Amino acid sequence: MSHFTQVETKINDLVALKAACVEMGLEFEEAGENELVKVRGWKGSSLTAVAKIKGSNSYDIGLQLTEEGTYKLVADWWGMEEETGQTQEQIMQKVTVCYAKHKVRAEVIKQGFTVDEEHVEADGTIRIGVSKW
Repeated sequence: MSHFTQVETKINDLVALKAACVEMGLEFEEAGENELVKVRGWKGSSLTAVAKIKGSNSYDIGLQLTEEGTYKLVADWWGMEEETGQTQEQIMQKVTVCYAKHKVRAEVIKQGFTVDEEHVEADGTIRIGVSKW
């Protein structure tokens, strides 16, 4: 019996996701061209994906590309929660917030802006100050 569950996301930039993983201290592995990576789940079960985030000692989060060009995250969330003490929602929020920050930074730089400051508010809101000369 598989414990893998899919979560739809708006993640579409693996470079920004990889940067987020580095910031969060998570290992990120992307498959080579025409290859897939193995995503670990409950009791040795596995599936394949185009990339993965090593989530804990025994479990990974796989990224599978959708027809819309976004990535769904596939994992044994129950096992991850058991090992990390964090729920699927908590893990997803941390990953997506950090991803969004790196995506915004990359986009403003691409548009010719300079990132001047970054501040995290008490409620977790991230404020990024940019300028353009």
